Amino acid sequence: MTVKITEEMERLLLKQNVVVVATVSPGGVPNLSLKGVVRVEPEGYIYFLDLYQGKTRSNLIKNPTIALTVFSVREFKGYQFKGSAVLIDSGPLYDEIVAAWKTKKINIIGSRIIKNVHKGFSHGRSETALPAPRYLVRVEVKKVYSLVPRSLRDSFEGKQS
Repeated sequence: MTVKITEEMERLLLKQNVVVVATVSPGGVPNLSLKGVVRVEPEGYIYFLDLYQGKTRSNLIKNPTIALTVFSVREFKGYQFKGSAVLIDSGPLYDEIVAAWKTKKINIIGSRIIKNVHKGFSHGRSETALPAPRYLVRVEVKKVYSLVPRSLRDSFEGKQS
């Protein structure tokens, strides 16, 4: 059964922009990787693009079970989403999301360049070197867990930044 994603969960996923994705190989070896969230559907779906076709893809082909974690240190709030993944490498949805990602990437690069010029700083790396997306992952969320410690949950309810 698909679990609905609340507005607060969606806000955090899109604000943080990056999630930790966990998959498992057929031999039981865990793999963690960082992925950029590109879309969230309140009906219970989270989408991210994978650029490398590495362990995440290999693991998901053999075992679609997946977990995603998003956390804000500033807000001391986060969620773990567990579910199953489907790989999508073509079609209208894939084309739409890749086009939106390209636009977002250009905006991020532009903002970062302007900020770094003002600060006189550069980390020497650029998103322009990222490869084109290889496939889209649609995660059907089946369980959600709060990462706020139980002893603090009441004080965090209803608080948003």
